[in-house]
Amino acid sequence: MKIEPWTLKKSSKCYNCGDATIHEVNIDQYKMTIKCRECGFTRYYNFHILETPE
Repeated sequence: MKIEPWTLKKSSKCYNCGDATIHEVNIDQYKMTIKCRECGFTRYYNFHILETPE
């Protein structure tokens, strides 16, 4: 089963620069990245989606 990637935009305070700005959240089948538009600081998260049999 193919999973389409998501691209979201969220207003939040940046962990790195401290500014309240827009962050781009990209989610695909194996990872999620959150990037600050102001300073470019990016956080990476990896995960594995497990399909359960019916």
